[in-house]
Amino acid sequence: MLEREQELANAGGQVSLPSPDGASPEEICGPNGSAPNECLRTIPPREHGGNMDIRYLQAGVSIYLPCFVGGCGLTIGDLHYAQGDGEVSGTAIEMSANVWATTEIIKDGPDLSRGPHYEGSSRLLEIPSRRFYAVTGIPVKEPGEVPPDMQYLNSDVVAGLSNLSNDINLAARNAIDGIIDYIVTTYGYTRNQAYVIASVAVDLRISQLVDSPNVGVTAVLPLDIFNN
Repeated sequence: MLEREQELANAGGQVSLPSPDGASPEEICGPNGSAPNECLRTIPPREHGGNMDIRYLQAGVSIYLPCFVGGCGLTIGDLHYAQGDGEVSGTAIEMSANVWATTEIIKDGPDLSRGPHYEGSSRLLEIPSRRFYAVTGIPVKEPGEVPPDMQYLNSDVVAGLSNLSNDINLAARNAIDGIIDYIVTTYGYTRNQAYVIASVAVDLRISQLVDSPNVGVTAVLPLDIFNN
């Protein structure tokens, strides 16, 4: 994992590489630790789980994680009081909590080589009966603009385009920009405030991935959060 992230960084990709300074646990990842060159940043999720930030991972859900070390091991943290699909400003409403969980090692279980699986009650997927406002984005941009996550590619080619092919990140950004504009103009919040609201209340939903070149992402804002 560290090797592939180093390769991405060398290509100019957006990735944070680990630094032993201030790393935890210090006896393993610190400057004089036992394996300082094998530790990873904990910001992104990876095949083992990690910082997944999935709102459906809540009470009553079973998650299947791959085992990479003897005894497997499990840590739980970063619990959220509220989060919209996408967590677009980088944070949810964070909270402390006591967690009760049961664990089991399942031999010959599902193929988890590409990441964890999880399952739970269908009630978690129900859309409540509430008014909402939604904006759908597609991967279009201003000529000359190079999206941040593509600046390590052939920027001259990307910059000259106003429509990118099947770029779900750009589609999601456009959807969120539209929702932020709506919150600002309709409810009088600043753009920074609207950004935070979007992170904890707006759900990003993939509308379609088949209508090339314009995949669609819809940002859904429940309007009852503005009552009273």
